[in-house]
Amino acid sequence: MTTHMGLFTPSTLNLRPITADVEFFRAWLRRPRRMGSLVPSGRRLAAAVAACIRPDTSGVVLELGGGTGSITRAILDAGRVAPQNLVVVEREARLCAIIASRCPGTRVICGDAGDLRALLARAGISKVSTVVSSLPFLSMRESENRRILDAAFGVLPEDGEFIQYTYGPASPIPREFLKAYRMTGKRRGWVLLNIPAAAIWLYRRTADAQSHIAAQPPAKAA
Repeated sequence: MTTHMGLFTPSTLNLRPITADVEFFRAWLRRPRRMGSLVPSGRRLAAAVAACIRPDTSGVVLELGGGTGSITRAILDAGRVAPQNLVVVEREARLCAIIASRCPGTRVICGDAGDLRALLARAGISKVSTVVSSLPFLSMRESENRRILDAAFGVLPEDGEFIQYTYGPASPIPREFLKAYRMTGKRRGWVLLNIPAAAIWLYRRTADAQSHIAAQPPAKAA
């Protein structure tokens, strides 16, 4: 076993010859509210999500809920993020091993996104440029949503972006959360050929929030 601080490599687990889809379905059976769908994201959805990442993105891109690595692979294939700058958080150990195998060079952290601050601290990551989320916020408890969003929005810089896909027509992040974090959301489009059809949302801080953050004095050294 070759784990270090929660990071996974292809040899972390000795997986039996079983398809990634079957492993995903098994994970869904264990935690249906945290998986959202019976099957991993389709190729078209993965490509559409990857296309939402800005071409000039620099720094770490953080993916929450990596599943079988379909979106991870699409992000790498799009050529906008180097493998060493892509960090994936996934709670299912066997799925972590699948992602590490499919996407060599990517940092895969096995853990709950609700513990994001601690996971990133152990990996030496304090800030990220973009968060890409596959987490099913519509089916999760409000307390879980708040814990994850607190951590995710907390590591985003003033010009950071949060990309989320969902299977419903409305924003998967409630208005009160967006107001609290001074964020605004816009639906970037639908991927109708995915099963089920999915909408992609892009969240950014509002202009007044960016001005507020920029105006804050730097923290004094301890």
